[in-house]
Amino acid sequence: MKIGSRNPQERAGFTLVELLVVIAIIGVLIALLLPAVQQAREAARRMSCSNNLKQLGLALHNYHDTHGKFPPGVFQGTSPSPSGKRTPFCIHLYPFIEQGPAYDLYDHSVNWHEGGATQKQVRTTPVPGWQCPSDRDAVIPDTSAYWGDAGASIKGNYGLNWGSNTFSDQGEPSPFNLHFGAQFRDITDGTTNTLAMMEMLKPASTAKEFRAWIWNDEPNAYMLMTRVNPNSSVSDQNSEYCVDEPGRLPCVVVSDDGDSSVTSRSMHPGGVQVLLCDGSVRFVSETISLPTWQALSSMGGGEVLEQF
Repeated sequence: MKIGSRNPQERAGFTLVELLVVIAIIGVLIALLLPAVQQAREAARRMSCSNNLKQLGLALHNYHDTHGKFPPGVFQGTSPSPSGKRTPFCIHLYPFIEQGPAYDLYDHSVNWHEGGATQKQVRTTPVPGWQCPSDRDAVIPDTSAYWGDAGASIKGNYGLNWGSNTFSDQGEPSPFNLHFGAQFRDITDGTTNTLAMMEMLKPASTAKEFRAWIWNDEPNAYMLMTRVNPNSSVSDQNSEYCVDEPGRLPCVVVSDDGDSSVTSRSMHPGGVQVLLCDGSVRFVSETISLPTWQALSSMGGGEVLEQF
């Protein structure tokens, strides 16, 4: 055998340099693949979120067909509320989103936050159709500060169009208000040009605050305004339990409930999904012009809309 020759029975192997090159190539491929996987997952989540809004749109139309108008934005314990009780918006849609048994269990003769174990079960059971999969889970927040009832109710991701300003000053009227739900004939701007519902983000599970609290009648719960653009970094205005989450849910305290103003936000890159009064769902860019965004929130302002 010649000196330095390789035994034919010996196996060839990788050198350390070759192994490092292979590892580097695999790392590059993974780095290229991950964004594509994440984009595909977000596309699926966004489609699911859109379907949720479409179902809520169908529920609104079915309610209108049954009662001749949209359900009221909120009752706050005064006439013409049924039984004169504090009642949030969401319960009115339960019969139309396959939550009929929960609706039948709900006691309409008491305020929403009162009643026994059955009442609490209704308001603490998450409704899948009210949850955007791109956001946090449908957490039951620590609400021990509210009426001494920990876990008083759930949060959700879809809120009502409450106009362009604040809770007590809508600006141009929107399809929902205190003790009021519009009829189609009231929406003179056209149902295709008027917002019904918008996305909103849920606060952290430990946060004691009202935003995204769909089982509530407070003015800073699920009522959304177009005072600023979607996904804006401008702080919401909240009179109580205002927990600032920089970059996600900014908030400043104001002195009066009526001055509360919460904007539409989502975890979808670049904008939010909205439900229009005709039942269609659109994705609205966060760069939409503010006049157009505010015109969409009015039902009879007579504005000429730009393309959105």
